[in-house]
Amino acid sequence: MLKLKPNQKVLSEDGQREFTVDCLIHTGSGQGDIYKVHAGKDVYAMKLFHTGKVKRIRRQIENLRRRGKASSAFVHPLYIVKVGEAIGYVMEYVSDDLYDDGSILFNGIEVDDGQGNIIRMELPFNQKIAIMYNIAEAIKILYEADIALMDLKFENIKINKYDMSVKILDTDTAVGGRTKPIVSGTIGFMPPLTMRGEEVPNKYNDSFAFGSMVGITFWGGHPLIGRKYEEPCTTDIDTYTFATNPIYIFNRNDPSNRPLDSNKRMIERMKKYPQYFVDAMHQTFVDGLYDGKKRVDPREWQEILVRLYNDHYLCKHCGEEHFFGGTSKHCNVCGALLEPPIKLVCDKNSAPGVHLFNGAELWSSELWGDQSNYQLFKVVVSDYDKKYGLLCTGAQSVTAELKNGQCREFQRGETIPIFMDAVLKVGKYSLKFIGGQVK
Repeated sequence: MLKLKPNQKVLSEDGQREFTVDCLIHTGSGQGDIYKVHAGKDVYAMKLFHTGKVKRIRRQIENLRRRGKASSAFVHPLYIVKVGEAIGYVMEYVSDDLYDDGSILFNGIEVDDGQGNIIRMELPFNQKIAIMYNIAEAIKILYEADIALMDLKFENIKINKYDMSVKILDTDTAVGGRTKPIVSGTIGFMPPLTMRGEEVPNKYNDSFAFGSMVGITFWGGHPLIGRKYEEPCTTDIDTYTFATNPIYIFNRNDPSNRPLDSNKRMIERMKKYPQYFVDAMHQTFVDGLYDGKKRVDPREWQEILVRLYNDHYLCKHCGEEHFFGGTSKHCNVCGALLEPPIKLVCDKNSAPGVHLFNGAELWSSELWGDQSNYQLFKVVVSDYDKKYGLLCTGAQSVTAELKNGQCREFQRGETIPIFMDAVLKVGKYSLKFIGGQVK
């Protein structure tokens, strides 16, 4: 097997650049090795394949050069190189000084506790949402072009430490149409029919892999690893769990594979998530377990993640995230009674609505979910009872209708008291309050 040495020179196939090998970064057990190289002051990474037919790999590299330009998230070939009979390519170098491993989504990050001790802390919820959204954005571009990465997993993700943007590595596994993929995927991130060799890998494999990453990131465990993982079996346990006998841990029709006793936290976490998120996971790992077309796709996951962000609030005692629509009454971390803030939402569209806190400004686009952009209300403390209310700042009059049928019309400059059973009517729209208290 060919191994390059430090200071060895490698010329690009087009003769434009000469690269000097610095060191070996990663020894590939499958496709090839990755080296850190430089050309002048510019630093790059270089992948050199040690298996596979050169003609086929070249075609794969050339396709990847074109496809990789679709998103800055893809680390794609810049130059093709040949060393003896081995072919490879030079690509962007993703520095550990700037990027964290994708595993921080479930392992957290190391921080100083202020007393000289290094502790591991879970990523804040909003950062997890941003990172997963950015990953979904990258694979959506491929998905809509009928292309898939085929090997989407945490190990192939790098996360910018400062802006949460992502880099997706090992993109030479991406294929489209009927092209035969170089790899089928990684155990735990490829669907059972692919793992059993009964289905040609396709773009729907990425939807399965992304769903697996969602479960691990937000629930703390793989959606298929439950109590059956610890039961005796006559085959390899990974084959049994992910290929021959996969059962979703929260399958509504089959409770035989609920989370392990050692991971009861998954059950508590699942309870706090809203129904649309729970349904999306069930759709991917029950309805879509053997039928890729039924899995939640990257664009749908983006919509779910945005909605999840808009529906979350924090426990005021410990800061744990919770959600409107979840079934938990108490915080799963500190046990305190949950007190969700009040949220004003429109009952006829999917707009996120607005959390109410003192001084919050409520705009039409947030309530109607359209392209309009004018202020309707502002949360204020009323002078007469020192309670929160909605100051009418829009041009339209607002009718407040209570559950008992009482109505009153409010004009611009007047303050509407907040009653949880009230419906506010503004033109053709109706607004209602959900939650508990104004923050």
